[in-house]
Amino acid sequence: MKGTLLFEDGTRFDGTLIGDTGQMAAGEVVFNTAMTGYQEILTDPSYYGQIVVLTYPLIGNYGTFPEAAESLFPWAEAVIVKDDAPVPSHFGGAESFDSYLKRYHKVGLSGVDTRELTLYIRGAGTQHAVLAESGHDALDLAQALAAIDLSRSVYEVTTPEPYHIVHDGPHIVVIDYGAKNSIMEQLGVRNMSVTVVPCTVTPEELEAYRPDGVVLSNGPGDPSLFGDLLPTVKHCIANYPTLGICLGHQLIGLAEGARTYPLKFGHHGANHPLMDHQTGKVLITSQNHGYAVEAEPLLDRYRIRLTNLHDQTVEGFQHREKPVLTVQHHPEAGPGPWDSHYLFDEFLTMVREWGDGNHA
Repeated sequence: MKGTLLFEDGTRFDGTLIGDTGQMAAGEVVFNTAMTGYQEILTDPSYYGQIVVLTYPLIGNYGTFPEAAESLFPWAEAVIVKDDAPVPSHFGGAESFDSYLKRYHKVGLSGVDTRELTLYIRGAGTQHAVLAESGHDALDLAQALAAIDLSRSVYEVTTPEPYHIVHDGPHIVVIDYGAKNSIMEQLGVRNMSVTVVPCTVTPEELEAYRPDGVVLSNGPGDPSLFGDLLPTVKHCIANYPTLGICLGHQLIGLAEGARTYPLKFGHHGANHPLMDHQTGKVLITSQNHGYAVEAEPLLDRYRIRLTNLHDQTVEGFQHREKPVLTVQHHPEAGPGPWDSHYLFDEFLTMVREWGDGNHA
């Protein structure tokens, strides 16, 4: 069945529909340059409301596995690939990519020149588009484009109820703006007990959990739209060792008086180089964000810890006095690379030192 990706400026890319071909999808189109990890990408809640173009030409070649998922199901609206592998080649009992999409009622488009599509996005910037069967009614497509609304994205992906992952170490509350499973896994391998709470948690509710530290997770959407979340963010900064990841980093910036701004086509992939100004090391990192934080309003309290070596955007702050660390990328990786795992060790050290010196 033939399908079309139609952008709001009228540009179109044609191909063959895969997955649940009866679905129509609309959203923000982004490209991801990772060579592996397509299942982790699609199940990352940060991709809520987005149609993901996978630039690597061999997608589905090793299949899909339940243990590779970053959440319960795919959050991306749809996926665009050059070629999909109908029969996976893997020693395990892998499910095919097409079958996986069908099972979760997700549509995809194959046979697309993803190199050309990526160049178009790089030139035109992030845009909205609709993916549907070729020849679909033009009015339906226009209505689907007009209906795209990502203003409530964080509230759509957050956990509806708190849950606990018990270990013997310090108690960490993860505020879930769209948290990936790998965040909880990285905390767990360091023996930290975890309570995951909805993004709407209040300062009073947070206090009742008596956390030793707080992680503000990754998540989708424009951070400037989530001002109602900032009172809790400010409470975390003032009272606990705090690690902000991706959207969590952006919300800390907003809570401290900085501005966030959109990038032309965002950072999406598993090969982005950063400079850690504290260690002097270059890190290869996993990234998925469309916004950045301006540095200037924060520099009296924070120092820039991490910088993106492609475009010099700020990738992390460290408070000069308080135990607060932020990172714009994904140190939990999932699937990789693992260069940034040591930042979880730093967070654990912050939690222990704060507990020894300041917390009853």
